Amino acid sequence: MPTDALLPPILAEVSWGWVAFLLAAGIVLAVAEVFIPSGGLLTLLSVAAFVAAVVMGFVIGPTAGIVTLLATVLFAPLLIYVLMRIWPHTPLARRIILSGPASKGTAGDLVRERLDDLVGREGQAKTLLRPSGKVVVDGRTVDCVTEGQYVRPGTKVRVLAVRGARVLVRPMDPAETEGAGEEAGRPPARP
Repeated sequence: MPTDALLPPILAEVSWGWVAFLLAAGIVLAVAEVFIPSGGLLTLLSVAAFVAAVVMGFVIGPTAGIVTLLATVLFAPLLIYVLMRIWPHTPLARRIILSGPASKGTAGDLVRERLDDLVGREGQAKTLLRPSGKVVVDGRTVDCVTEGQYVRPGTKVRVLAVRGARVLVRPMDPAETEGAGEEAGRPPARP
């Protein structure tokens, strides 16, 4: 009994054209998965196309099957890798892919730059700092954190440091606030 009689009718007339078509379809579907959100359906179809190409290669003959298997295992991933490396530099990709940040820094860097000028300045607790809350420094309300102590609203504080977007403050001693009043030409506050 000839081997062609055992094969389903669709595989009886297998040729290299079908194998090449399925390999190309598998690559196209794998690349399309990157651009079309399909929930993995295109990847599944791509794998099915590669498997069908290998099966059809072995139907043609053992040598054709091994060549198809090697092409699938070695060249298809290599081609997909090369396409993914080249694609971001094409005009279409430049329209689709977001560019980097407009400035050198990130949004956190921009906040930090604006807060760095507060170091060493005096302010007043706007809310209860336990240990975080809000202070007013130079008329500007800023989120802050203390070194662990609770601070009542209205207490004078000094900005010690800026760590990231976090402003570290410490309540001022009464002696510090009195000294500040003398320097400004005002008489010291009496206890």
